[in-house]
Amino acid sequence: MRVIIVGGGIAGLSTAWSLQKSGAQVTLLEQGPLPNPLASSVDDHRLIRYPYGTRLGFTRMVGEAYAAWDEMWADLGERHYVETGTLVLGGPSNADNSATIDTLAEVGLRAGHEVEWLTEADLARDYPLLEDAAIATGGYRLNSGGALRCGRIVQALARHLAFTGLDIRPNSPVIGVDPGRGEVTLASGERLSGDAVVVAAGAWVTKLLPELGARVTPSRQLIVYVAPPAETVAIWQRMPMMLNIGENNAGYYLVPPIPGTGMKIGDHRFSRQGDPDGPRTATLAEARAVVEQCRGHIRNLDGYRIIEPKVCFYTVEPRESFVFHQQDKLLAVSACSGHGFKFGSVIGKAAASLLQGQRSLAEVIAWAKGD
Repeated sequence: MRVIIVGGGIAGLSTAWSLQKSGAQVTLLEQGPLPNPLASSVDDHRLIRYPYGTRLGFTRMVGEAYAAWDEMWADLGERHYVETGTLVLGGPSNADNSATIDTLAEVGLRAGHEVEWLTEADLARDYPLLEDAAIATGGYRLNSGGALRCGRIVQALARHLAFTGLDIRPNSPVIGVDPGRGEVTLASGERLSGDAVVVAAGAWVTKLLPELGARVTPSRQLIVYVAPPAETVAIWQRMPMMLNIGENNAGYYLVPPIPGTGMKIGDHRFSRQGDPDGPRTATLAEARAVVEQCRGHIRNLDGYRIIEPKVCFYTVEPRESFVFHQQDKLLAVSACSGHGFKFGSVIGKAAASLLQGQRSLAEVIAWAKGD
């Protein structure tokens, strides 16, 4: 089988990795350098964690993703994952948190992952950098969860695939896709064809395939790196990732300063606006607004200096489900919303199994909903 893959982010690279392992002949086209600094898949880190409310499918999928990442580490001979554990603010009275614990129990993960409810006193004792508003309602923690070092993963996977013979072509933008012929047209005028074309173009997918515009929306997202006060750094380095997410995805997530990276605060709300080809600058006011979400949660917040705000783009599907769209020889894969990277390893395996007839489109779509 000859497959053309459009997009060199984690979804495209993982699909190429899975297909190549099964003997397919793959050409991967990336519009910019690889890793592409503008891609959704590139930054210091992306989080992987089990809490998913009532979404039983996504909770199970996290376990599948961990297994696929382990398979990838074995192939790469490198491991780009740092376990931090997970701290979720909000106690048993928080409906979403209670639902998450019930879902973990249903999947059979609760005992194995040491889910522990925390009282206000527990939080005050174990996390002295937290302020009153963060500890007032309690929370829970899991020993599982951590940071995938996404930029290093993309770089290592691209290098591994190139060394093992896969045809990788950076700086090769695609301007047209013909599903019937299984053909792509490059900006250079060159045309390539295969038995299948996979479009995994991230936030650019609707530019190549406008028909997906009714299903996914490019979304401009902001993350902010901060420098904590010097006397707190050693404590933060022992902290778990922290989630404070409420209704309609409002809230923030915090990544502690793991080795070689800074401390990151991310806005969990979806903007559902912006152009991935537009400017990538963020104003200081925007950056401060993200950090201000931690007001009352982190002691001495004014002592945290903004180092760098970053703008990234990804696609958003209304229920954050993954999109698999098949038409003739075309398969479009959209790793939607902020959780696309954590599932990237297993999304690629699903795309490969679909192309090779091991799973039906209906099976993959049902699985990708995450319910």
